[in-house]
Amino acid sequence: MAYTSFSSIQMQQNQSLNTQQPVALKQGQVFHGTIKQLFPDNQAEVQLGGHRFMAKLEVPMQAGNAHYFQVTGIEPDLQLKVVSGPINQTGTITQQINQLLDSMHLPKTSEMQQIAAYFLKENVPMSKEQLTQAEQLVKQLPAGVTMKDALHALQKIIDLKMPMQQDTFQALIQGGMKQGFTQTIDALRQLLQQDTSLSQAIRDQLLQQLQLLAKPFETETGGAILAKIIQSLTDANTSSTDKNILIQMLKEVGILPKNANIFNWSTTALQGPSVSHSNSIGHLLQQIQTATPKEATQLISQLQMAITNNADFTDSQRAELQQNLMKFNAAQSSQQALSTLVKELQGHLGKMRQMSITAPSTTQLLQSIQSVSQKDMPDFITQLKVSIESQSLLSASQKEILINTLGKFSLANNTPQSIQVLVKELQGQLMQAFSRIAEQQPFKTDEQNITAKQHLITLMNVSNSTTDDMTFRVLTQITSKSGEPFIQQLVSQAEQSVHNAIDSKALESAMKQTLHHLGLSYEAKLLDKTADMQQLAGQLKPQLLSLLQEPTASNATKAVAEQIVARMNGMQYLSGENGPQHQLIMQIPLEFFGRKTDATLQWNGRMKDNGKIDADYARILFYLQLNSLQETVVDMQVQSRVVTVTVYNENDQLKELAEPLKTALKKGLSSHDYQLSGVFMKKFAENQPVKTTLNAKTSKDVNGGVDFRI
Repeated sequence: MAYTSFSSIQMQQNQSLNTQQPVALKQGQVFHGTIKQLFPDNQAEVQLGGHRFMAKLEVPMQAGNAHYFQVTGIEPDLQLKVVSGPINQTGTITQQINQLLDSMHLPKTSEMQQIAAYFLKENVPMSKEQLTQAEQLVKQLPAGVTMKDALHALQKIIDLKMPMQQDTFQALIQGGMKQGFTQTIDALRQLLQQDTSLSQAIRDQLLQQLQLLAKPFETETGGAILAKIIQSLTDANTSSTDKNILIQMLKEVGILPKNANIFNWSTTALQGPSVSHSNSIGHLLQQIQTATPKEATQLISQLQMAITNNADFTDSQRAELQQNLMKFNAAQSSQQALSTLVKELQGHLGKMRQMSITAPSTTQLLQSIQSVSQKDMPDFITQLKVSIESQSLLSASQKEILINTLGKFSLANNTPQSIQVLVKELQGQLMQAFSRIAEQQPFKTDEQNITAKQHLITLMNVSNSTTDDMTFRVLTQITSKSGEPFIQQLVSQAEQSVHNAIDSKALESAMKQTLHHLGLSYEAKLLDKTADMQQLAGQLKPQLLSLLQEPTASNATKAVAEQIVARMNGMQYLSGENGPQHQLIMQIPLEFFGRKTDATLQWNGRMKDNGKIDADYARILFYLQLNSLQETVVDMQVQSRVVTVTVYNENDQLKELAEPLKTALKKGLSSHDYQLSGVFMKKFAENQPVKTTLNAKTSKDVNGGVDFRI
């Protein structure tokens, strides 16, 4: 989409900007102002753009005249020095610029004239030093950067009172771009693959992180692939050759043990009770209390891994436990210190279980049935039945099959053999059920926030050192590289299943994951004492910062890495708060099944007294480049929780296509206590006449609240 089309819509927003906010002037700055009224003792009311303020003039002046003023003092009162004679308001802009440059003894180069013209038009105060530095910066513009972008960045540097330096300038230019993020990341990926000067470890680590950005649904795809593999292994029509290939792949990933084959894979996968994460943590804590310092060091390492892989904990809880472990040095600690550490961790675990650890899942219960005593078995079976009945992922027919199988227990003799037969039958039925769900509803979770693919991993008794997510990613990567036609068909079917199941929550999750993997909040997280430093170090931004310090990296690789880091820094520079207003800018490179797009999010919000967003008033502007609809802007305005939506697009059929969706939109908004006022379809051309109204600076905040620009 041409920038003019988008900017014309943005101008409506700028019409309501408040231009009467106070101006912060600094000593040495020069600005174009008009004397509105004179007062005794050389005091005068001076107008700068839409602002008026009192200042003391060095010499008497005449009211109504316009001059270039220089700030010579700000305490106790604002003091101004006139650096030019009265400006002829009827003169051309070029004449006024030349008068300014002459008065400041600055060269009249093309770059200097453009900078001065822009600052004059925008009423931006600037110093002679700033103008000189700005000229040097714009003389070295990188390819693809326009003078318009450069001038916007220079203005932002002055507004933010930042140093006029190359790195700051580049960061603000990159941060202000709305496109090109995915292309830059692709360029880095290609350079890393070709840059043999880098060590293999650094290359692999960076490429793995870029893979996470490129494949946000890789874990769901891996779950669907595992589901398809299980279905193929249990299908009598699948040939022995194909089954052997599938078994080998599951062994390579670590889902099946090395001794598995097409005859015993289900028995091997399902045999033996798996120990839940909570129980393994408790067992390790008991061992630590009686361990030697050397043994304790190894157990601490195992405990850290168990906590990291524990899906029951939230990120903050996991980080809190890891923080406690980091304080411990087994080699220098006494047995008493070990006991104290264990008691502290047990106390934390107890609180966390009360807060977040729910009852065992159906699959966890089933995995522990063989360790239940004869006496407790009837109560355990009742608990298992209740768990099956309350399992929201299972359909009514699936539950009925499982309950009927469970009913056979009353007919058994409660021998270990009969229990083992029962467990095998139940596990087989659960595996079939969850494989269907993992394929058809890969994003759906049950009441304990567990997906069907995670239940499958539990049933497969996976006990490798990698996390579940990594297991699914590796499975996706291995199967995708296979040259076997039936494997390629299986992967294609799994990808299509995930594609068909994508909804708004899935997209929200993908965006959050992308932001996390980018490491946009890396610096802020460093100040968080509960943050997992190892996890932070694995994000893209800290890895790129390390790459820039790597002496063996090629200049081309470093240059692209610098662009990405500059873009991330630019987002931070452009984000900030101004009194009760808060601005946040993020750019998200998104890639879904080979389709790439950049999403730019600009959020300006009015904060309440309690520090929270005022959600009653908002403006949300989505800037989208869609595969079928092409350029699309969705302008959503909220006033007193009443929502009006305007969609800009050149497609004449859009109104007809959108009509059936209005009811769902109204219902969805109503569920969040918002009322839909109307949905309107417009073409970009309909909005062009308001172009002349763009006079206010975009850095000002809308009084009404929140803006998203995607």
